[in-house]
Amino acid sequence: MFDKKSAVIHLKLFFTTSVMAFQQFVVGGVLGFSSVVLSQLQRPESDFHVDAEQASWIASLPLLLCPIGSLAFGYLSDRFGRNYALQLTYIPMLLSWIIISNAWCVECIYVARLLAGLTTGTGGVIYVYIAETSPTYSRPFYLLIFTLYVGLGLMTTAALGVVCHWRTVSVVFAVTCLVGSVAPFFVPATPMWLRSRGREEEARRAELWFGFEVTPRCNGPAAEAQITADGPASPCSAAAGVQNRWAVYAQPTVWKPAAAALAFFCCQQATGFYMLLFYSVDVLRDCRVPVDGMTATVYLCAARLTGTVVNLVFQSAPKRWLTVISGMGMGVALSVAICYMYTVGPSGSGGATGTFFGDAAEGLLLWAFLLYVFFAMFAVLPLPWSVCGEIFPMAVKGTMNGVLHSCGYELMFGSIKVYPWLVATFGIRAVWTMCAGSCFATALFGAFLLPETTGKTLNEITDGFRSRKTAKPALITIIP
Repeated sequence: MFDKKSAVIHLKLFFTTSVMAFQQFVVGGVLGFSSVVLSQLQRPESDFHVDAEQASWIASLPLLLCPIGSLAFGYLSDRFGRNYALQLTYIPMLLSWIIISNAWCVECIYVARLLAGLTTGTGGVIYVYIAETSPTYSRPFYLLIFTLYVGLGLMTTAALGVVCHWRTVSVVFAVTCLVGSVAPFFVPATPMWLRSRGREEEARRAELWFGFEVTPRCNGPAAEAQITADGPASPCSAAAGVQNRWAVYAQPTVWKPAAAALAFFCCQQATGFYMLLFYSVDVLRDCRVPVDGMTATVYLCAARLTGTVVNLVFQSAPKRWLTVISGMGMGVALSVAICYMYTVGPSGSGGATGTFFGDAAEGLLLWAFLLYVFFAMFAVLPLPWSVCGEIFPMAVKGTMNGVLHSCGYELMFGSIKVYPWLVATFGIRAVWTMCAGSCFATALFGAFLLPETTGKTLNEITDGFRSRKTAKPALITIIP
């Protein structure tokens, strides 16, 4: 039977999630722009040219400043709200696209990419907003919309790069930044954040806007500023004591999920996904699959987008099982590619001349990499980023998201910069053999160690990290 009230709630949630996640469309453009600009700068008619070293810096520079942006905007989201913090992220990105559209040398592109890096790693703000507004049973679905926007941004960048000059592409994304910076004015702050700041009346109005069940008003003002270690205290709670602001970070409800999330990020980088994403042309060429840069980018973006859409169907599945399927699928796909490389051998004597559907063996190899990307979208790519928005207490949610996302981006930067050295030292077959082993190890991590969040409220998730010796959560007053 059609439930009109539920439909209205989900329409509002889809609207607010889309408005907040739209920033990731622009971030997808930042990540995919390096493929566009580098391929066009190699043309003879280009205004200026870059060498291999300069090209690697153009591709990786946004990741270098990600930790600064993650930490700064994570703190700002706790201090001033998720909406306002997100709007501030558009300022560096807008400046970045403006500089690129008027760039006359490679140094200008360096500066622009560094500015873009300040906000490339601020997705934690969006994850937290989605986690705090989505009902428990539909939270995985709305978190996946975040990933969908990244894929759309990558695909749009690749498509524009085929038909447009890179300056035109930068102008298009500059306009999207202006639109995205205005849109958050039309969505409310999360009731959880408002209540954690003692703004009870605004929290009640936000709950009414969303259509949620309104929390009863406090009988006294003292409880309004109280926050437990796993979220905002009940509005009717009594104060139990005041602790130092930093004491909360030593509690098991903070350091345990932090350790789990950091381990998940390490597994993610060890699978080699981002090495393939940033070095797709080099990887496929070294594996004897000659595909031009933009074609490879479009194929991989299509596989990524398809995997995200298919994953929406399984949004209610336990995250542990999704991680097992994702890791196993990636491992099997890479194993096929590795068997091909050990049978045929890496490039080095001319290379093949097949097309996407040409030579059967080369087609199988390319499909193996596409399936590798497809299965990555089930869990290995999105979950380490999204789970951080669910597992931390309200008192430190924004800050810890910034810290963990910073670690994730630093690990990503390290893996991307070290990949050429690994290939030169150990050979491409050995590198991707290690990545395949890491995929299977990630599946084991998902099966036995990954915290399960599907079907649980945010308080139930943090309760799972609480020490069994703790009888009651200590109340912490967070003073602005």
